[in-house]
Amino acid sequence: MEIKNIKLKNANGDYLYPYTENIPTATTEIAGKVQLDDTPKANSTNALTSGGAKTALDSKLDISGTAAKATADSAGNVISDTYATKTELSEIETLANTAKSLAEGRVRATAFASYSELVSAVNSAVKKDYKVGDAFYLQTQNVPDLWVYAVADSSSAYTYSTDEALITTIETDGFVQVGYFKLSALESAKVDLTGFVPSSRTINNKPLNSNISLSAEDVGALAVNATAAKATADADGNNIAQTYAKLADVISFEEM
Repeated sequence: MEIKNIKLKNANGDYLYPYTENIPTATTEIAGKVQLDDTPKANSTNALTSGGAKTALDSKLDISGTAAKATADSAGNVISDTYATKTELSEIETLANTAKSLAEGRVRATAFASYSELVSAVNSAVKKDYKVGDAFYLQTQNVPDLWVYAVADSSSAYTYSTDEALITTIETDGFVQVGYFKLSALESAKVDLTGFVPSSRTINNKPLNSNISLSAEDVGALAVNATAAKATADADGNNIAQTYAKLADVISFEEM
């Protein structure tokens, strides 16, 4: 069938045209032309296209998904103001354990033969193996014993080279970190006693447990300003036997 264009007339003979512009905009109550939005828009009453809805939904979290970032929990509580982090809890636990150990007198002491042995053991220790206040005693002489003054959040292995290098680090920084543990020198540093003598020893029967005052008599010496019982020289250093004559040898005479 051939398609033809037709024009309509009214009773007055006027042509009628189907002006679509006269169709009202559709609402929930009135049928009419529909306006579409490609993306969701605030306060818009237009219909959203299927493609626009999919694009909008693709960027939203699935009902069974896990949020990568959130600022509040399901009850609306601000996470940063309401909850403690694991790091903060770990620090609190460390402080609580340290306080508990100190209160119960449970600070531990561990002995090592040398710094090299200590570094090897502490480098491989886990964070909870030692607590603040724990002491490390060294069998090696002339090096300070150490104690744990802080426990770090992360481990940093220390490479041992010499005792002197380790001690220098402590003297410079106040501590040396071995694994998780920051170690400082005990104030009761060991002293090399090789050149010392016991206080029970005496000098001329005088004990060394207090200051010693020696008199000339103690050492068999002539007191200051004293007169020697026997001497070979006078005060000027002249040899007496060669310089002076004995009274018995002096010739006496009488006037005639």
